[in-house]
This record gives sequence, C-alpha cells and structure tokens, in this order.
Amino acid sequence: MLNLEQISAFIAAADKGSFSAAARYLGKSQSSISIALNNLEVGLGIRLFDRSSKYPTLTEQGMRTYTQAKNLLRQVKRIQHYAQSALNQVEDTLHIALDPLVPMLLVERALDKMAQAFPYTQVKISKSYGQQLTDAVLNDNAQLGLHLTEKGVPDNLDFLVISQIEWVYVCSPDSKLADMAKIDQDTLMTHRQIACASMLENPVLKDLGKLSQEVWQTSDQDDLIRLVEQGLGWAFLPKTMALERQAGGTLIAFEPEFQHAPMFYAADLIWKANQQQGPAMRYFISLLSERLAR
Repeated sequence: MLNLEQISAFIAAADKGSFSAAARYLGKSQSSISIALNNLEVGLGIRLFDRSSKYPTLTEQGMRTYTQAKNLLRQVKRIQHYAQSALNQVEDTLHIALDPLVPMLLVERALDKMAQAFPYTQVKISKSYGQQLTDAVLNDNAQLGLHLTEKGVPDNLDFLVISQIEWVYVCSPDSKLADMAKIDQDTLMTHRQIACASMLENPVLKDLGKLSQEVWQTSDQDDLIRLVEQGLGWAFLPKTMALERQAGGTLIAFEPEFQHAPMFYAADLIWKANQQQGPAMRYFISLLSERLAR
C-alpha cells in the first residue's frame, strides 16, 4: 500500500538526483530511502528508477509517476493546511454584501492579502443595497456589508468608516454637455440622467443625485458607465470608477456651476454587533481599518 513516506522519498530522489542526496534532504538514512523506493516500486508493479549507472535516473514510467506524485503531495498538504485551519476555527466562507455604489477598488488589496493569509477561506461577494443589505447582515446571510453611509446605523450593528469617496459628474465626449462652457442645474434637468437604482434609494444621495426630469436606471455601476459611454445620458458616480475611462477617452468629467467644492461621501463596513468573528473576518476588518489610518 502506498504511503506518504514512500511518495516523499520518491520525489526527493528524483529532485535531488541520488538516493544519498534525498536522504540528507529528508534527514533520513540512505538505507531507509532505498527501502521506501523498493517497496514503492513493488507496490506499483513498475520500475521508477534506472539504477544501471552511478546516479539513478527516472524511467519513462517513473517520469509519468513523478508528475502524479507531485500533484498528490500538493493535495495532501492542502488537506493538512485545511485541517489546521479548521482546528483554528477559520471560516470556510466569508460572505460580503456590497452596495453597487461602492467601488470594488476599495477592498481589492484587502481581499488579496486575506487570500494569501487564509487561502482556504472562500469569499462570496453579492450585490445588494439599502434595507436588503442591512437585513442580510442582521439575519446572518452575510457576515459583512459595505455600503455608503446612511443617516443612521441600527444599534445592533457595528460599523467602520473605511473611505471618503469623491463623486464626479461625467458624460460622453460626444454628448452636447461636453461642449458647453457652463452647465447649470436647469441644463442637467433637461438632459437624460443615468442613475444606479441604489443611489436613488440612498437617503443621503437620493436628493442630491437625481437632477434630471428623465432618468434611466441600472442595477449596477458598470452598466451605468456603458450607457454613458454610448452618449445616452450623463451620470454622477465615484471618481475612481471614472478615472480609467477618462484616461481612455470614453468619459469626461464636468463641474456644474452649482458645485463649489469636491463632493465626498463616506463608505461604511458594517457587521452584526456581538457577533463571534472568525480569524479571516477579523483580519479583513483590520486591513480596512489600517487603510483608513493611512
């Protein structure tokens, strides 16, 4: 029967080029390595090494077996690491509810670091907003929620302000607005606006974000941007989402006459108060907290 000691000896001998080098690498005697390899060949019924020269070389069957053995050993290590994670009560899954108004850019680096620190924790990101997002966290359907600050946070939720998001007005370079030297509120009212549905329901943004008499709605900011790029209307969106398109020449930003200063709105990370937090969740929150401190 195969065992991990035999597989490890086989891989070490193939990698190091000799049984004695494999023995030194594994901290074992050369005789124990030879016995393990002989038993492995007997168990498999094939010759793995050609021993006719000074240094053993893999046979054709040995080379094929080597690839499978490496894959097997990697899988064993994954199982061992996963078992250790389970002992440490690391979460199998971290579910984050994300408001479409919040740029993914805010959490990309934290997610990357968490993936390295907790490689066996799966992440699920779902889009929701308003009361639906809050309920997902309160009802344990999501451990974390990320949304724009609302007028108040329920007492049974904890929160962390992770960023101040700057918002800008944008249109297509082909839009009539792009050629106007001055744009006032009346002008925006007579041109079609593209708005994300979650913005129109946000208690902070709904009065500031909706200006036009004709509004097309999307459920996602990416869809909103595509419609604006096609020249179907103007929009009000996070600056970070517009920068790449501006650089590519598909969007331009404009400042209406009534805008006297940059506009910022806070993004909150929320979670259920008194909730038992696993290591991955705690680490993710700490990363976003550090981001705010920088």
